[in-house]
Amino acid sequence: MNAASLGSGIGSGAIEGHPDRIPLVDIHTGLCEGYLPMLFDDDGACLDLGRDERLFTDRQKVALAVRDGGCLDPDCTRPPSWTEAHHIDHWQRDGGRTDLADGILLCRRDHLRYHNQGWEVRRTGADYWLIPPAGVDPAQTPRAMRPKTPARHPQSSRSGATRPGTCRSGAGRV
Repeated sequence: MNAASLGSGIGSGAIEGHPDRIPLVDIHTGLCEGYLPMLFDDDGACLDLGRDERLFTDRQKVALAVRDGGCLDPDCTRPPSWTEAHHIDHWQRDGGRTDLADGILLCRRDHLRYHNQGWEVRRTGADYWLIPPAGVDPAQTPRAMRPKTPARHPQSSRSGATRPGTCRSGAGRV
């Protein structure tokens, strides 16, 4: 395999714990975290480690936890400790970036479902929308993905309430 075929899905790869080589097209399907593309020459020397910052950092995950408050799926209530960072523009397929605005938290169940069943997430400003696959909703009606954190839902009736996404001194630190 050469560098040109790496992005095309031609060739094979390995998954930890699996004894056989696997076609790249199968490896690329549904991967969002825990994946590092590596290109080797015919002698086994590593030639390329892929794009920088493939995975969300621990600090980015903390910021996502404060912003999202858990799994962002509209029907899920799992807390941040049960979630993974998901690229809304897929890393491999869309050339997605590992930026806070382009990442959301999803629990493992919903993360796999989104990838395996063709669910999509779109962002408009600071709002995220879940687009179901045509087999689930032929009209593919967007569903609002609302954060489950008080940082994004201030209660204006309480004195000292803050604007969405802001913290008073000392608030929201992890």
